Amino acid sequence: MNRTSVSTRSAIRPVTALVAAILAFPGVAAAQSTAQGTPPIIYNRSTASTTLSYWTADRLATAVPADMGLSGASALPGEAPASSGKPGAGGGIRPLRSASQNSEPPADSALAESAEEIAIPADGAYPGPNTTYEYTPDYRTYPISTIGKLFFTQPGVGDFQCSASVTTGGTAKNIVWTAGHCVADGGKAKFYTNWLFCPSYKDGKNAQLGCWSWLYATTSGEWFSNGSLSRDYAIIGLQHTGDVVKSDVADSTGGLGFAWNWSRDQNWVHIGYPAASPYNGLRIIYTGTEHRYDDTAQGTPATNSWGSPQTPGSSGSPVILFFSYGGGFINSDVSYFYTSQAGKELQGPYFDTQVCNFWKSNTLYTGTC
Repeated sequence: MNRTSVSTRSAIRPVTALVAAILAFPGVAAAQSTAQGTPPIIYNRSTASTTLSYWTADRLATAVPADMGLSGASALPGEAPASSGKPGAGGGIRPLRSASQNSEPPADSALAESAEEIAIPADGAYPGPNTTYEYTPDYRTYPISTIGKLFFTQPGVGDFQCSASVTTGGTAKNIVWTAGHCVADGGKAKFYTNWLFCPSYKDGKNAQLGCWSWLYATTSGEWFSNGSLSRDYAIIGLQHTGDVVKSDVADSTGGLGFAWNWSRDQNWVHIGYPAASPYNGLRIIYTGTEHRYDDTAQGTPATNSWGSPQTPGSSGSPVILFFSYGGGFINSDVSYFYTSQAGKELQGPYFDTQVCNFWKSNTLYTGTC
């Protein structure tokens, strides 16, 4: 994929009513919204079986990792960018548990009050400090269970692969988060198609969980129309049954929560399926890392940068804040890298109030962004 021109657009307006209608009527005809400030959206015209039958073992094995390598270099801001509001976090649910057993964060007010007390790591030397290894324990362990491979087709070009994660905030249990460049050709206002999400993917399709076909896909207007990497994020709503499990994906995997407006210097865990050398896309790779600097070269707000050797195929994978085996909160996603820093640094969007509202509208979160 080639880099597209970068600019910014007006803030995204929530589409709660639209998404609620999709959840209620999964057979709705395909459409796109391209009004300024409104997230563009595409619905699946075909049956779930059409997508499932398309993705044969050979096609899954030969899908090309989506590549967002850029020439040039980052541009550091003159001063630390300001947050667009108070820090918050919400959502997250364990698999197959009642509401009373959900993994829930503190209330927004408690998070905001404790933000100044959280230890902030110092920026490290280049490349950003990280600990990276192949994750070998059970992939079904929450919240590792929320991570999966995402396959899609670029019409007239071929089949590709990214990474994605299940996220929950309200009643919707069929939502996965990924990068905008895994959903649309940024700057050309063209959606891809044929998405398939396979959680707990290891050396091939997981026989116990299987995969879920797509119901709809949406991304930011800034990415869709202008290719702004600072808004390179997307959501895919999945069919309510998979090819093996006949219920929503979060029933089996659980869902990650979501965090926004946090200070930029953080410790993160970034988990994906890198598929370019030295990786093969068949195993989960875990990276514990820290923020290193902000990049203003790709639009507003300035994007995050962190140390990581993960390669193409990890695009769209979650950058998780407050990761533990009780849960965690998506706080960015893998977007791009500079080819001069390949295997050393990755960049992804900063999650502000606008991104929270996008997540809220799709997950039906009832809290305040």
